[in-house]
Amino acid sequence: MTRVAIQGVIGSYSEEAVREIFGREATIVECLDFSETFAAVRSGQADNAVVPVENKIVGDIAEPIRLLNSGAFQIYERLELKVRHVLAGTPDASISGLATVRSHTEALKQCRRFFATNHHLMQVIGSDTASSVKRIVEQGDPANGAIGSRRAAKIYGAKILAENIADDIDNWTTFYLIGN
Repeated sequence: MTRVAIQGVIGSYSEEAVREIFGREATIVECLDFSETFAAVRSGQADNAVVPVENKIVGDIAEPIRLLNSGAFQIYERLELKVRHVLAGTPDASISGLATVRSHTEALKQCRRFFATNHHLMQVIGSDTASSVKRIVEQGDPANGAIGSRRAAKIYGAKILAENIADDIDNWTTFYLIGN
């Protein structure tokens, strides 16, 4: 079975992109950040990686592009994945009761209009979208929310407080399948 490194955890958009490309025929290698993701491929810990490189709203995603250009990596496939951000909270949370919203920095940037109309919410940078959802559920504080996918909310038992909160309803991210 092919081992595929992603930046993030199960339930992230990167993992969803892996499933689009490989179906269930891949083992996910969860990585803390993009550097670790590329290192997993370089070292042979993973056969491939799936990384985001461009988003419709924010444009190029700088870190994976920089890492892609710094090594001898091959691009095998390109996938455009629809991204539908939801605001998730603990099972007893409400939007009015939230104080913070955690997510990956790129997801936070994609939801600027949401934050412009919800001034009371402090943005907190998390490792990725899915781990942000997982973390707020594990902590159990209804004042903490997260931006992620509907799938991540389901996997980790979060309550969806708002849907389609990105600045563009037709949001997408381009992912590359890469290898040595």
